[in-house]
Amino acid sequence: MKGSLPGLRRLAFALLLVLAAPAIAHERGDRDRGHGHDPAHHGPITVPAGVVVPGWDELTPQQREHLGHHKDQWDSLPASRRVHLLERAERRARWAAMPPEERERIRKGMRNYRDLSPEQREQARRAMRAMHALPAAERDALRKQWRAMSPEQRRAWLETGGPGLSPPPETGAD
Repeated sequence: MKGSLPGLRRLAFALLLVLAAPAIAHERGDRDRGHGHDPAHHGPITVPAGVVVPGWDELTPQQREHLGHHKDQWDSLPASRRVHLLERAERRARWAAMPPEERERIRKGMRNYRDLSPEQREQARRAMRAMHALPAAERDALRKQWRAMSPEQRRAWLETGGPGLSPPPETGAD
């Protein structure tokens, strides 16, 4: 099992991000609208009936600044494309507003996730889905519990499935 220790460390870090960083930019705004990393959501965005997408003159100055290269064709773009561009501009603005330390922490987590094996990625995805399905109070309790654990306890929990998938290991005297 020694050969898998670095992979477990990366998995532990990826799951730590899930537990400790609910403010990741794309998750914060996009999860509720259903535009996460699911490839099924990468197509055109359906604009609900009754929703009016703003014309160029109705955009805020900040939105115009972010979308400036679309000025000439903005009003002729399909509504779904304008919604998509507005959402991307919103994500960029949230990213730019984050402290540099937070952005670097997210980049590091993304690099660690990228370096996981396919099996470890799937385990991390299962744990993320399970965590997101829990009520907020339970998620918060699991985050607190995770932070209070030693690296060895975290590793043992990950080997059995991880937060949201399996009960935490016994926390006896270390």
